[in-house]
Amino acid sequence: MQVNLVNYEMAFTNGILSKFAWKMNEELERLGIKSVVTDVPDPKYDINHHIIYIGYKHVDSINTLMVTHLNTESKMDLLKEGMKTADMGICMSQQMVDELIKEGLPQDKLTYVLPAVDEHVVPIPIAILTNVYPDGVKRESMLTELAKTIDPKRFIFRIMGKNWDVDGLRALGLNIEYHAEFDRDVQDQILMNSKYYLYFALDQGSMALLDAMNAGLETIAPLDGYHNHSGVDHPFTTQDQLNAIFATLQKQKLADWTWEKYTKDHLAIWEKLVEKKQS
Repeated sequence: MQVNLVNYEMAFTNGILSKFAWKMNEELERLGIKSVVTDVPDPKYDINHHIIYIGYKHVDSINTLMVTHLNTESKMDLLKEGMKTADMGICMSQQMVDELIKEGLPQDKLTYVLPAVDEHVVPIPIAILTNVYPDGVKRESMLTELAKTIDPKRFIFRIMGKNWDVDGLRALGLNIEYHAEFDRDVQDQILMNSKYYLYFALDQGSMALLDAMNAGLETIAPLDGYHNHSGVDHPFTTQDQLNAIFATLQKQKLADWTWEKYTKDHLAIWEKLVEKKQS
């Protein structure tokens, strides 16, 4: 199969449509498919995928249209005209497919592929506001054990409190922002710039946890003492429970919305169209 990704936005190489064209081209080449990005359709290619339907020019090959941002009557008219000769309109959601069917477009020439997103590793900020002591009463060793199970790139730990083994934690790969001395202004900045508050100890409760709750942070802590009354968003007692919480937090919500999957889904559509044409 040979694919021509017809990018009608070719002159604007930083545009979002150009991004779709070049990302798909990269993935197709990785899959061993001959692929080019041009600004004109070409009948010598098995597939001409038009990005997008605006500007579509039919050629004697299999023509598929990227369908998105269909938000005016004039655009709808363009799509309806294009679908008279196109082999498939590829939308970005089932909702769009359903709406186009209501508009009278043929159901057998409509499908959808969910969009792809880039992998953005933005560290999740975790606030820890407590001193630690030689007897280990604050159970800070749980952070050391946690560090062995998480992807350190996914978190930044903002710690304020005395006696933390910051060098040891950093040696495990953790991203640590450390303030040894208590400072109310620094605490407020930490709370303003964090998403979660983490507390380990079983010592009847953390006053800083209450501050964190009032500041809008989600809390990760044992249900102990007055935490039973305030409530905790992500309660734990054991190391395994804590590890499980962070395993969930570090998962990206759209981890499977990749450019590889997006391209493979298109490839599956094209293969069916080629098979249909040859039968």
